[in-house]
Amino acid sequence: MYSPEPWVAHFALEHFFHDTPTPEAAQEKLQRSSTMTIPDAAELLKLRERSVYPEGGRNVSAIDTLALQIPEGKYGLYMDGDSQRLYLLGNRGGAVEFVASFLTSTSAQEWSNKPQSGGTPLGMHRMVAYQKGKLGQVLSKTDEATNKFPRVPIKSGGKNTQEPFVRSLNQAVDPAAIITDAFALWGPSTPLSRGVFIHGTNREDTLGARYSGGCVRMTSVDAHVLAGTDERGVPYIEVGALDKKGKTARGGSPVMIHVYPSEKSRKAPSLKPAWEANPSRNDTVRPDGLTPGLKDVTK
Repeated sequence: MYSPEPWVAHFALEHFFHDTPTPEAAQEKLQRSSTMTIPDAAELLKLRERSVYPEGGRNVSAIDTLALQIPEGKYGLYMDGDSQRLYLLGNRGGAVEFVASFLTSTSAQEWSNKPQSGGTPLGMHRMVAYQKGKLGQVLSKTDEATNKFPRVPIKSGGKNTQEPFVRSLNQAVDPAAIITDAFALWGPSTPLSRGVFIHGTNREDTLGARYSGGCVRMTSVDAHVLAGTDERGVPYIEVGALDKKGKTARGGSPVMIHVYPSEKSRKAPSLKPAWEANPSRNDTVRPDGLTPGLKDVTK
């Protein structure tokens, strides 16, 4: 499951798996960090009820809207803000199949499609860029990442580089960061420059509540699962592209972000006491909204 380079392995054993006596125990600990579940009938019934909202004098289902955008044999994602769970949906023979769900954390601020609002945007989006990292690797190259994270030698693009890594996957010993895997989202009112991602996080024990700076946070293992393929070799996540003006997306897995109407204006709960010593809630991104290695598909 996890075969790191020697320096990365040493760093992971020192920081992530120091309490595991064997490689097998480390693998087991890594697997336990996944929040993936298979939704049951009762959960899906409640999810469908929350997905319905009035529009143009009739009731519309956000799940059905997403389903219409998933090509045959492909996948889409449904972010249910009420439960803070991300659902993986497949189109099998024209029927929607709920494959799995994952615990997430969305914005501490109110839901918002406005730039620089800090709120997770609602509505239909597309995956338009992806960057794969190693377990715990900080993907956003900011001054904060350069100065506050330890650096580990890795091979990248045939070259030896020093890359920043978090010290912990689930404790407030580092600033919040985009780590391991990052999928960039685009929508009609969510430009790529806004920097909204589905990504691995080093704040795993905030999952299930709203703490992020606008992104959708997941465990590193869950983000890695989404970056994989099914038994047919079909990717769960496919990356599309934007036109030169960044106004239209071609391809890319559809992603619907939805909350029940009465929840849209509800503020997130205050931070847990354990986090008051380090209350930063902003995921670190480059000023232009892209993490390094993510192709600017608007050009």
